[in-house]
Amino acid sequence: MIPIYLDMKAFGPYAGQEIVDFRQLGDHKLFLIYGPTGSGKTTILDAMCYALYGSTSGDTTAARPRSA
Repeated sequence: MIPIYLDMKAFGPYAGQEIVDFRQLGDHKLFLIYGPTGSGKTTILDAMCYALYGSTSGDTTAARPRSA
């Protein structure tokens, strides 16, 4: 599976709308998500898991992800 487009609204530390457009990678198959501690890297992956499966990667008790 190749991610194409991710649109997050009020998800985790992202209070507004954030868009990650993977199409900008072109033919590159490998990419890196990087940034300082607490910048929301895991939140991007959690948003992808939530969009695909209805739960986040570490979601064991919460019914829905919480926004900060």
